[in-house]
Amino acid sequence: IIAINNLGYIGKDNKLMWKSSEDLQHFKRLTEGSRCLVGYNTNLELPPLTNRTIIVDTKDGIIEADRQNIDWCIGGKKTYEKYVKFFTEIHISHIDNNDIGDTMLPMLLLDPDCKIFNYYFKTNVLEYEF
Repeated sequence: IIAINNLGYIGKDNKLMWKSSEDLQHFKRLTEGSRCLVGYNTNLELPPLTNRTIIVDTKDGIIEADRQNIDWCIGGKKTYEKYVKFFTEIHISHIDNNDIGDTMLPMLLLDPDCKIFNYYFKTNVLEYEF
């Protein structure tokens, strides 16, 4: 699962740069009750994700994705790059936002059989809950 803005940014300071209650509700629907792989640095800034098992990537080596029964990779950039070869589908939330971040979506070489799902969301100023 990846959220990206109009300029290709996926974050700033290991956090999302925008608020989109629609996207976060979508994220929650997809990931509730599942096992989510997250990068070490991204995990440091991640809010509590209830009703999900969080598996934190190691800085060295690769977690055996099949043995862990990982359902989703939820970032960050290095984790996407490291595990892209295991993706069977990718869900991309396109956020209508033009802020400048410090982390862009990397070039991901997907398996030709990987299914791609695109979603489009607006930003808002409402508070949200993961």
